[in-house]
Amino acid sequence: MRREERRIGAERIGWAARHAPGADPGPIKRGVGMAQSLWGANVQTYSFIEVRIARDGSVEALSSVQDIGTGVGVVIAQTIAETLGLSPDQVTVRLGDTNYPLGPPSYGSRTTASITPPARVAAWKLLQKLFVEAALKLNAAPDDLVARAGRIETRSEPRRGMTFAEAAALIPGDTLSVTESRGEDYGGFRRVMGEAAQAQQDLGGVQFAEVAVDTETGIIRVERVVAVQDCGRPMNPLLLESQIQGGVLMGLSYALYENRVLDRATGRMVNANLEAYKVVGPREVPAIDVVVLENLQGRSATDAYGIAEPANIATAPAIGNAVYNAIGVRLRSLPMTPAAVLAALGKIPGRG
Repeated sequence: MRREERRIGAERIGWAARHAPGADPGPIKRGVGMAQSLWGANVQTYSFIEVRIARDGSVEALSSVQDIGTGVGVVIAQTIAETLGLSPDQVTVRLGDTNYPLGPPSYGSRTTASITPPARVAAWKLLQKLFVEAALKLNAAPDDLVARAGRIETRSEPRRGMTFAEAAALIPGDTLSVTESRGEDYGGFRRVMGEAAQAQQDLGGVQFAEVAVDTETGIIRVERVVAVQDCGRPMNPLLLESQIQGGVLMGLSYALYENRVLDRATGRMVNANLEAYKVVGPREVPAIDVVVLENLQGRSATDAYGIAEPANIATAPAIGNAVYNAIGVRLRSLPMTPAAVLAALGKIPGRG
């Protein structure tokens, strides 16, 4: 997978045309660099979700998992809708209430990997119950039924069927409900990241960066980043692209701007305030070219894994390598400030 990601990224960034380190003429020197990351999949077992089908055909999903802006609610709706043969807007997702079944935390590139498999399994179990009720009405065997395009149909005679709502009206009682949990991956999986987990999961990505360095002012400008990533099964490409772009911007901030000062005795951050804590702003945002590859491994009901940290890890090293390619001098500490660049070039004393 890394080999293919390197090939795609190199082609898009123009790697074959790169020059020797420091060979670009003039005070503004450009360079390209790359780095790659490997991420052991992080999964929170004992993550629960309840899925309900009511007699009016409405579908609900309930879990205490939080959606902190990454769109996990949308992904849950997609997962359940795909299983039930519906569209995502027909699934109501209710999250973030401690009265709901225990959900996974929303950090550590684990949320989608932890909550979508039980959502799919719960929806599948509900569908089997619905098939039993519909089969009696259709005079068919339950295993001859299929859910698609808002209908329950027989495989052998697709025109013989009923709408999903008509099937739901056959439910005895008010609702059908299944609560499912996220167990270990198929074949076993350690609950903490470690050697065994990383051996089972080959996830991560390759980042390429193109920079321009002003050797008179020391200012580094990242002009373009090509991010080629994989996270198992891409559940929502638009959301994934947004997360990868965010990871790239965090890595850029880490490489060039963030300068967290810690008291080594207490471990406390002693920067004066967050207002003066520099991170990337709109003027510093480069062109970001995102490529997401499928890396299906058959490890869970959805085969989905995280993308947040993997999209961040390789960015700063790729920028550092691009700076070296531009100026021919290696900077070995972060942030790579203008003062640090000028010091590395021997134009001012000290490191900055």
